[in-house]
Amino acid sequence: MQPLPSPSVAARGATLTIDKLSVGYGNLPVLEQFSLHVPAGQALALIGPNGAGKSTLARAISGLLKVSSGDIQLDGASIVGRGASLIAASGVLHVAETRDIFGDMTVWENLMVAFDNLGREAGSRADALAKEQAAFERVYDLFPLLRERRNQLAGNLSGGQQQMLAIGRALLGRPRVLVLDEPSLGLARIVILEIYKTLDRLRQDGLTILLIEQAATTAIQFAETTVVLVGGKIVMQGSRAEMSNNADVIRHYLGSATPA
Repeated sequence: MQPLPSPSVAARGATLTIDKLSVGYGNLPVLEQFSLHVPAGQALALIGPNGAGKSTLARAISGLLKVSSGDIQLDGASIVGRGASLIAASGVLHVAETRDIFGDMTVWENLMVAFDNLGREAGSRADALAKEQAAFERVYDLFPLLRERRNQLAGNLSGGQQQMLAIGRALLGRPRVLVLDEPSLGLARIVILEIYKTLDRLRQDGLTILLIEQAATTAIQFAETTVVLVGGKIVMQGSRAEMSNNADVIRHYLGSATPA
């Protein structure tokens, strides 16, 4: 079995390849023979109506849903069947639509969960603490509000602040591929713009991003490539320029899911 690449020594994002993937819930198939390729260091947006299979794909990639057949590869190494913890440790981090923060813990304690889940790297305690501090500073630089609210209970944060916390926690996991499921859901426009500004910084740093969105216009403007998923099938895909010039077609597939 080919070993997974180590995120601790990787300088850039990894290539994510979905090859003829079939996955569903019980006897109900959602995706069948589904293929997708996200080049290293690029952002790919997956848009479509509810029930299209977007979140199902995210759960399969992160090991939360059993794959019936096909393969999911990180830089050519299969991650199917390896389990959610090992997949996360290899550098595939999933920020779910539900955000999954711990409301009765502080912002700082929520961020520390990333280190507890991944474990510490080998070396002296002083070195480990220095690396953790540097990682925290990076997250605080991206989301200054988290520094300001670090001693506040996460349950008292606004929806936008909780989304920042969820993304920040994922970043502490040293991702090479960041899977974001509906990061703009329920948020004010000004907050969405702030979050996407940060995501753009991450992409420019070389992180690979798979973005799942219903906010089609926002997704298209952000990603190098956008894929439209309807009923578990890819019905359209193209570059930012190509998709921006086909708004009528996108509205046909997405209806009210496309914001004005």
